[in-house]
Amino acid sequence: MTFKRNLLTLSVLAGAILLTSAPGWAAPAPQGKPAAHSHQHGKQVAGKVVVYTCPMDPDVVSDKPGRCPKCKMNLEKTEMKPASKK
Repeated sequence: MTFKRNLLTLSVLAGAILLTSAPGWAAPAPQGKPAAHSHQHGKQVAGKVVVYTCPMDPDVVSDKPGRCPKCKMNLEKTEMKPASKK
């Protein structure tokens, strides 16, 4: 009986340690910035909007070159069609 009780206690503790020590398993890490919104920022060149996006995190969009705040990769230049006005 004592062995089963100790094994159960050890299993519960191991599970709790795994869940709390592995980031993203139990709950996602909070992000500093809100999610992307629908309108576009950037320069408009020849009917297209020029923005800079991260190849690994497509939700990161900037109107100027730089580095992704999440993964630190260089942002890549992307030309998009302007958002249609309703």
